[in-house]
Amino acid sequence: MPETPLKLEFVFFDIGGTLLDRHQDSGDFFSFPSSIGLLKSVKSMGARVGIITTLGAVMTNADAWRLLRIFDLDTFIDPQGLVSDHDAGVAKPHPQIFAFAAARVGSTVDRCLFVGENLTEVIGARLAGMHAILKPCPPGRDLPG
Repeated sequence: MPETPLKLEFVFFDIGGTLLDRHQDSGDFFSFPSSIGLLKSVKSMGARVGIITTLGAVMTNADAWRLLRIFDLDTFIDPQGLVSDHDAGVAKPHPQIFAFAAARVGSTVDRCLFVGENLTEVIGARLAGMHAILKPCPPGRDLPG
């Protein structure tokens, strides 16, 4: 019996370590060279694009939007698609943030994909019922320190 193709409505990305990273010495953010092409490709396939991120006490959602805007990544993100721990009341890797994100964009977790560089966050997404893949990253970035 042929396998049923996966129907994704929404693809969520992590920001830090997945689309952007920080210079070790200065702490300044920089965009990975592949980030714009990756987001452009996902949108061209018909999926909506969003962000699931943990901002903590230091950053706000407005700060995250500004950061995305600096690197021209904001134009690819669905207006309701930026979801942080401030919105969901829990941080990654808690499965609730992934379920919250799917509901916020009007989808179900099984129609969403999370792409991140942190293994525990990928597991959290999968525990929520969301498809998730681990993006290759520099050594030592796959598990929290």
